[in-house]
Order: sequence, then structure tokens, then C-alpha cells
Amino acid sequence: MSLGREDLIHSLAKSMGMGDAQKAKYTAGKYNAETGNIFCNGHVITKNTIEQSRLYFLNQYRKLAGRDDEGSKDLANIYEVALEAINMMVDSGKPDTP
Repeated sequence: MSLGREDLIHSLAKSMGMGDAQKAKYTAGKYNAETGNIFCNGHVITKNTIEQSRLYFLNQYRKLAGRDDEGSKDLANIYEVALEAINMMVDSGKPDTP
């Protein structure tokens, strides 16, 4: 019997002691440009929550980007990646403008 990739990952996780923590399988999220919602792992992330997340990452990035220590700059880069990913996802649903 051939295992799919996802089944193999869950089987490996179970063998490493993850047990029941792996019962809920991960599914890739889908962004609905019409509603502005994300559908993933069996639940909906609303447009409002996405906007709150975007603002959170923007504020965290702004707080840390100007600091003069390496740890803050590294963390600022992580926040910037999350912010840009959200912006790219939302922008992908917008119609192209000439």
C-alpha cells in the first residue's frame, strides 16, 4: 500500500511521539478575494482578522527595524516577511489596473 506524502508525514510524526497531536491534518489555505477570507484547516480567517494581523506585523516591524541590535533586526525581518506575505495574498485578489 502506497502512502501519500501527507500520510507519510503524519506517520513519521506519530512514530516520533506526536501521537494524537497529528490527528487534525494540515490543509493548505485558500484565499477568497471576493470575501477577503482565508479558508484553512477547517476554519475561516475573516477579512477583519487578516487586517488586524497585517497591522500587528507592520507595527512590530516599525518598532524593531530602527533598533541597533542584531536580534531586533532579525526579528524585524521576520515580521516584514509576514507583512509582505499578507500584502501579496490580498493584492493577488485585486484586479489589475492599467
